[in-house]
Amino acid sequence: MTLTAASLIKTATGFYEAQALYAAVELGVFSKVAAGPVPFERLRDDLGLHQNVAGDFLDALVAMRLLTRDASGYGPTAAASAYLTPGAPEYIGGFLALNQRRLYPAWGDLTSFLKTAANLAHGAKVDDPMPALYATPQRTRSFAEGMDGYATLLGRPISEKFDWSSVKSFADLGGCRGMLTTRIAAAHPHLEGVTFDLAPLNPLFDELVASTDLGTRVRFQAGSFFTDPLPETEVYVIGHVLHDWVESQRRQIIQRAYDHLPAGGALLIYDSMIDDQREESAFGLLMSLNMALLSGSSEYTIAQGEGWLREAGFQVDSPVALNELTTLLIGRKPL
Repeated sequence: MTLTAASLIKTATGFYEAQALYAAVELGVFSKVAAGPVPFERLRDDLGLHQNVAGDFLDALVAMRLLTRDASGYGPTAAASAYLTPGAPEYIGGFLALNQRRLYPAWGDLTSFLKTAANLAHGAKVDDPMPALYATPQRTRSFAEGMDGYATLLGRPISEKFDWSSVKSFADLGGCRGMLTTRIAAAHPHLEGVTFDLAPLNPLFDELVASTDLGTRVRFQAGSFFTDPLPETEVYVIGHVLHDWVESQRRQIIQRAYDHLPAGGALLIYDSMIDDQREESAFGLLMSLNMALLSGSSEYTIAQGEGWLREAGFQVDSPVALNELTTLLIGRKPL
């Protein structure tokens, strides 16, 4: 793609669209129009928007393909109904809210960070970024709802692109409040699943499972994947976890997974991995900077991930693209 001055200006002002999207989610725009078109004046008043800017804001959402507009008023597009309406199966609003509150401010002085590498977000040390996230019930919920946004989108491709037919049980290590566990278990009724994470997430797991019909097929096991026994199961999933830690800790997590799995078991790792040439995965490279901003960690290349799996003893399948942002690696413990 050839870059032009206009395209560079669009990149430089990309935060306009991001903030418009964040504001729409925070204001509850998509909840208001979920049932169908709402006239301009009513929507403006329901949202508490000032009359001088309401029209431009709502019409910008139309131009962004998030709202429709006709003689009867503003309504949701298919994408807004699927991903931005609370209660939708693939709702990502929690992730957007987390970005707005936690990540967007952290990027506000990137230049200084690039000169100092000083953590700009919550001040957590590299060797232990979790306590700051779970310091209060409110922060725990905010983080869990943010992670739900990714898990809801990845549950389907992971359920479809890995062969679960001969598997009886699995565990999501660092699975937060269990969104991915519930999605995989719902897609494959023969499976039993475990979410393995720190104890503060247990109440949120119970709350989530109570809203499903999965019953006792899924459960929560509290623990640290560095020090505590891992769940006894056939498949481990580790997603958006390794990028929280430095390389020695990643190796430790993968080795412990290998040691706890039975022969023939599998380890599934997914992240926003970087292409091996480090020149195509703009999202992965920027996500790597994001992790450095937050906790001093990083993303990693596909080859690095494969190397850690082989080093632990796994046989490695070919990489699988779960979507345009996420790569899945599958390691299998030899029989």
